[in-house]
Amino acid sequence: PSRDNWKVAMSAWQRLEVMQLGPTGSSLNPGGLDLRDHIYSWPLVSRCAVEDVIVARSYENGVGRLLVNRRGLAALEYVLFYEGDDFSCSTAGWAALDATEKAARKQAYATAAAADIKARADELVAAWEGGFIDTLRTAGPGNATYMTTQGAMNRVSDAMYYVEKEVKDIKLAVPIGLRECATPPCLDALESQYAHHNKANLRANLVAFRQLLEGCDDDSYAGVGFDELLVGANAADLATRMKTNIGNAQAALDAIEESDLRQALVDDPASVRAFYDAVKSVTDLLKSEFTTVLDLEPPMGLEG
Repeated sequence: PSRDNWKVAMSAWQRLEVMQLGPTGSSLNPGGLDLRDHIYSWPLVSRCAVEDVIVARSYENGVGRLLVNRRGLAALEYVLFYEGDDFSCSTAGWAALDATEKAARKQAYATAAAADIKARADELVAAWEGGFIDTLRTAGPGNATYMTTQGAMNRVSDAMYYVEKEVKDIKLAVPIGLRECATPPCLDALESQYAHHNKANLRANLVAFRQLLEGCDDDSYAGVGFDELLVGANAADLATRMKTNIGNAQAALDAIEESDLRQALVDDPASVRAFYDAVKSVTDLLKSEFTTVLDLEPPMGLEG
């Protein structure tokens, strides 16, 4: 595995982060198989846990049985991108290794983690193509997973709340200092600590939200999306405002000149705050008018 390959895989995955339904999503929800956490467990990540694997060589027989915070794209990010020689855990064991052995172990770990990610991704594709697509398409009477089309539509809208909870409240609000941050900026709260891939992650998240809202057919957001449902519910103005606001959020992200949020939060925090505000303009409509017009229920835990 290479750094470039990781970036391509992460950008692709960050679109799917906003589409956590069916096999990708939690087993607590209809059709869920918990496959997401096996591929990317953030925010359940642990540098210490990854370092313990390197020292103990727990990767030697594959990483499939390790806890999710010891494998997946997040663990691979640390192994591929962290260039320091310090260790936060297992320091004695790490210090006993020479430079050649350290490099060899990291490479072996990266290879095992990448192979597991590939296997899990194949499993996820197989689950969707092997039946879930038809399950979603045929929602209604006689469907054991989604007994109503409204229920299936609600699971898709639930996934869109990723932009409210994970993007706005975790990826942005905490590092900016709007919550859970005593002395802003809280750079240690950024999602991508080693590859500094935060802007790319956020860009992919917004693209995915817009695909669900407007259509997934291609990069022009063609095809059927929630906007057609809004028009059909005599809420064309709302559809227009939501599309305008998500476009504005994408523009606000592009307006951040620094290569990553880590630098932007230091050099130009106002630009990051402007992006946060633009995202909030999207999620405010999602939580209020969008949910009401389409008679949807917000995800559990977000009703307030």
